[in-house]
Amino acid sequence: MSRVRRILSIPWVAYLAALAGGLVYAANAFFIARTKTSFLDEGLYLYKGWLFATGVYQPYQDYGVWTNHLPFVFLIPGYIQKWFGPGLETGRTFMIFLGLTTSLGLWILARRWGGNWWAAAIVWALALNPAQIKVYTLAISEGLIAPMMVWMLVLILGVKRPTWQIMLAVLISVVMMMTRVNLAFVPPILVFFIIWRYGWKTGIQAGLLGIAALIIFHIPFWPNILKAWAWWLPKSLTPFLAPWRIPASAFGIAPLPDETSNPFTIFLYISLVFRLYFVALVSALGVWLLWPRRTRPLTERIRASVFLSVLLLVLFIAHMQYAFSSACVSCIQLYTANFDFLGLLLIVVSYRFLARELPAWRRLVMFSAGALLIFSVGFSTYEDVNSAFANAMIDRMDRFYPWNVLRHFVQIQPLMLFRQTFVILLSLLTIALFALVLFIIARRLPDRKTASRRIGLTALNLLLASALLLSPTIVLGKGNDFFDCGNTNVLQSYKEAGDYLASVIPPSSKIYWDGRLAAIFLYTPGVFVYPPQLNHVHSYYTGGNADILYRFSHWNDALARQWIREADFILLQKEFEQDWEIQIVSGAGYKRLDSTPKLEKCRWQSVIDVYQRIKP
Repeated sequence: MSRVRRILSIPWVAYLAALAGGLVYAANAFFIARTKTSFLDEGLYLYKGWLFATGVYQPYQDYGVWTNHLPFVFLIPGYIQKWFGPGLETGRTFMIFLGLTTSLGLWILARRWGGNWWAAAIVWALALNPAQIKVYTLAISEGLIAPMMVWMLVLILGVKRPTWQIMLAVLISVVMMMTRVNLAFVPPILVFFIIWRYGWKTGIQAGLLGIAALIIFHIPFWPNILKAWAWWLPKSLTPFLAPWRIPASAFGIAPLPDETSNPFTIFLYISLVFRLYFVALVSALGVWLLWPRRTRPLTERIRASVFLSVLLLVLFIAHMQYAFSSACVSCIQLYTANFDFLGLLLIVVSYRFLARELPAWRRLVMFSAGALLIFSVGFSTYEDVNSAFANAMIDRMDRFYPWNVLRHFVQIQPLMLFRQTFVILLSLLTIALFALVLFIIARRLPDRKTASRRIGLTALNLLLASALLLSPTIVLGKGNDFFDCGNTNVLQSYKEAGDYLASVIPPSSKIYWDGRLAAIFLYTPGVFVYPPQLNHVHSYYTGGNADILYRFSHWNDALARQWIREADFILLQKEFEQDWEIQIVSGAGYKRLDSTPKLEKCRWQSVIDVYQRIKP
């Protein structure tokens, strides 16, 4: 054992372990980039960014594309494509680079606060979690925000940071806000921390710098950027933004949302969030449950822990509130990747001062929280239970009286009932097994009375170690993967479909578009897509004032009928094509061309039907 400790104490051994974790992250990221499907948001960030970077449109311009976020989220991937070429491959490769810089920043922070092996552990926590890597590899905003926040923390957290680093951290926080408005909480929290840690003078300087940077970043887009703030801020508090807000009289009837928020979906998606980001979020939860009761001096470590805790709690609550009050309840699974790694940093910073001994009531609270956590995460796996296995078991269980009684009293579909019952039983078994292991550990220690009081930290260590090993499995990080496309090469499929469209659609052609795979237009240079259609149903209304809606980059049924008759080509994605559209393009004056090959080999809906208007 002493020899092992001697080897582990050699710095380069820990460095090699961290490097190996980085290589595993990179290998997983390149595989994910090639095999995961695209979706609406990714296509919009890339294609709108490309249009802005190449000067086709300006952010927030009238009758342009809907700039429904602050501009940097589009401009960053847009200019990367301008420099290196448009396409999913460019966007995702850039995100892999950013993901590796995120890992590097976390390694620096963990090494600063915990040492070499904590630094290696935090790299592996990312490298073993496919859910985290996936979100950071798709060309979406979370992969942009994460490195900004990590490097902001690298600059601000530490003993007596230089003034220039403090100010640079403030600038990064403002850039973060100009990327996604839901990160607007970060700059003020950071400034309050600077005041708390470095005093009023430095804090006021930081606040003024942040305000100045925010104003400067707004100038190139002024005044139309107020459209974004008018969309996000409450109307009752900002009546002065009325000229940049769509009048209520202009709206028509919006499509029904695909998702609704109710107690079951809230419980399910919170459980899924903890499942996908288990190690990070449970690390934070463990720190709070083991926070020492006795007042300690305000050391640098305590201040950093409080700052990370406030940042994590505020962002988590704010994103939950937004997701659960909108039509995108499931989006919380993506939003959490903006900040979940704060939990990893929190345990690294706080581990040295966590309570080693707990009174009975705190042990009860901790074990109750652990049991609830295991149960809820286990329950969230029910959709991943193999349907063939479930149906085979249902056929056998139909002979048993208790199963039939359960089916009679619980009026839900048998497949779902079996899946939920199965994972509930497994979760209860896991809780019992976990408790048994802790009991055995406590019994084997020489001082059982002291061991029982110290079992809290042991339980946290055991839970995190088990979760780290399970992260790359379907139990945790590999579960609930709605982007999975097997081993098919999605990047190649998009290129093949795009090459076909480019071969039949000349540049400058007008395109009527009804679909959600907007990334395909990265492969058809020079075409004109009616801008509001890029956001599909999210900017569409039945009825309303067509001109006002169009000026604000929205559309309605009247504009749709006008555009389909004047477009040179009509592109209709399978599943989203409507009867009236089919009726028009099936009539005289239109010619059906070959459909595209599947953009995503695993989804039949990824085929685009192509129609050409025959000009007289």
